[in-house]
Amino acid sequence: MKQSSLTLVALVLAIGSASAQQAAQPSGNAEHGKTLYRETGCYQCHGLAGQGAIMTGPRVSRTELPLDAFVNQLRHPANQMPPYEAAIVSDRDAADIYAYLKQMPVPPDANSIPLLKVAR
Repeated sequence: MKQSSLTLVALVLAIGSASAQQAAQPSGNAEHGKTLYRETGCYQCHGLAGQGAIMTGPRVSRTELPLDAFVNQLRHPANQMPPYEAAIVSDRDAADIYAYLKQMPVPPDANSIPLLKVAR
């Protein structure tokens, strides 16, 4: 019983600490991020709406990555993406791009687009 109480307390503290770290992350300027997304060429592989494509790059709109993982991927890409060192995209600019990607709207349902409806 005592061990499970200690485990529960440790879990609550860990969750609280993670939440505090997320809250402490700098909030970015989405409007500036939109400009940077285009100026740095992100759209060339990830698309203007961040939708991505199989041959060029993954979807980045509404990314679920935390900011630190996003910046790590930006600095040390896993695949063919060129690295964007801090001299090219500062941490502040990366936070702005991240804010822009996070706020992108959900695309419309394919069934709501008349041209995509299949005649039955």
